[in-house]
Amino acid sequence: MIGFLMKMALILLVALCSSFEIFATQSYLSVFTSTYPSVRGSQLESCATCHSPVKADFLNAYGLDLRDKGKNLNFKAIEALDSDEDGKSNIQEIKAEMYPGSQAATAEYLIFTNKKGAVHFNHEMHVTGPAAGDCSKCHGVDMFPKYFNDSIPVRDKAHTICWRCHSESGNPNAPLQCDWCHQ
Repeated sequence: MIGFLMKMALILLVALCSSFEIFATQSYLSVFTSTYPSVRGSQLESCATCHSPVKADFLNAYGLDLRDKGKNLNFKAIEALDSDEDGKSNIQEIKAEMYPGSQAATAEYLIFTNKKGAVHFNHEMHVTGPAAGDCSKCHGVDMFPKYFNDSIPVRDKAHTICWRCHSESGNPNAPLQCDWCHQ
């Protein structure tokens, strides 16, 4: 019985010591805000700075550069890069409180409300892969305005543009039924 209790005490001790080590590790966000204190309270003090869309294991261009070139959470190692290829270095965007991993100036998650049910639209999720950087697929004359404006109705455009792209995408998971987008 004493041997069993000693084993349990040892296991408990190892578990406790391991958990303290885990909790002592700084998070990416805390290292980011320590490196760039001016971002505290801004839109950059969020997971979306590296994860857009905010989804487990999804990294935007800035997050990928940090993973590949900023070893040991060295954000300074990727300051001179232009991760999102918008003509501004990562540090220029951070100082301007703009996302260094996205060409958008603000978060790109929109909710369109209507009688059929709200549509949750994550812009970043729609511009990954082959569509990345080709704004003309969705934006232009008689298409979606490039900047969202509540006073401009987009319902007719959404039904035409979104449905066409979803049906032609070849993705078997692309929403094609009304209730797949309207929740």
